Amino acid sequence: MAASRFLQPPKTNSGRLKGRAFTCGAVAVWMAVMTGCAKPALVQPEEAQVFKSRDYIVCRLASAETPARLAERFMGDPRKAWMVEESNPGASFGAGQAVVIPLNRANRGGVYGDGYQTVPILTYHRFSDECESPLCMPTRVFREQIRYLKDNGYHALTPEELLAFLEYRQPLPKKSVLITIDDGYRSTYDIAYPILRENGFTATLFIYTEVIDAAPIALSWNQLLEMKRGGFAIGSHTIYHSDLTQPKEGESRADYSARVEKELFGSKQLIDRKLNQDTWLLAYPYGNYDPNVVAVSKKAGYKLAMSVKRGGNPFFGNALTLKRDQILEKDMPTFVKRLKIFTSLSLE
Repeated sequence: MAASRFLQPPKTNSGRLKGRAFTCGAVAVWMAVMTGCAKPALVQPEEAQVFKSRDYIVCRLASAETPARLAERFMGDPRKAWMVEESNPGASFGAGQAVVIPLNRANRGGVYGDGYQTVPILTYHRFSDECESPLCMPTRVFREQIRYLKDNGYHALTPEELLAFLEYRQPLPKKSVLITIDDGYRSTYDIAYPILRENGFTATLFIYTEVIDAAPIALSWNQLLEMKRGGFAIGSHTIYHSDLTQPKEGESRADYSARVEKELFGSKQLIDRKLNQDTWLLAYPYGNYDPNVVAVSKKAGYKLAMSVKRGGNPFFGNALTLKRDQILEKDMPTFVKRLKIFTSLSLE
């Protein structure tokens, strides 16, 4: 049988399947047959309508529920609501509806018979109501882009979630995206931060430490602390944002090697001290890297490091040479094209 991209439970319609009364026990039996699990066992008597197998809980809702509340109740984490939603496509989660609660997600790499999942990483720099530089994103356009992500069911990942995916430890929602903002401009705090928060999203900020607190257009350490408390991740963009892949004019080989180590180790140590964290995220200046820079980055303790080479990131991608799309164009069709979440490829 050809592999299907989405494993779906039996379709329900107000508690009926193909015109017949449909019980939670019947759903559990069907799931056990489909997944090869052991026979479902009845859970505690106070939840007599809930049945459980090794991989699924199936129940008929006594009242309307939300995926987040179901995920918190049965999986201990409301952030896993996406797993409930993807296991019940089109469900309203109303009273009397049979729903499937997945306890395990075997497809941790997002690999299917017709291709594999990829994670787009979006890159911004600064924001303004009026922009002249191509690296500047107009406030109105940024708001439209973030609203598009929210309205179309995208999940803004944390770096921890992306790392778990790359290490084949944890699956991700099908519509996953990591939002990053480089450099350390004040407009990140003034414009991007409130827009992201009002849509329930966070982002990863890559700062080069020399500019922080150095000018009115730059972020302050206090602002970074506030955003960190708000769920934003802070990573290194080195100290001076210099190209790490080649010596400067007149720079000796020894001085060049020392500069690379200072940029990578020194920025991490400063961010660690200022924000009381272990900094393990890096964006290479100008997106440039080579084998030596990657090796030193790993030695310094970075676990995720990013370029600006375009493309998505599958679970088998290199965590220290991740691809990112710089969002430079201001039109929505181009933005949508950057959100490639699946690579078609026959794997049968």
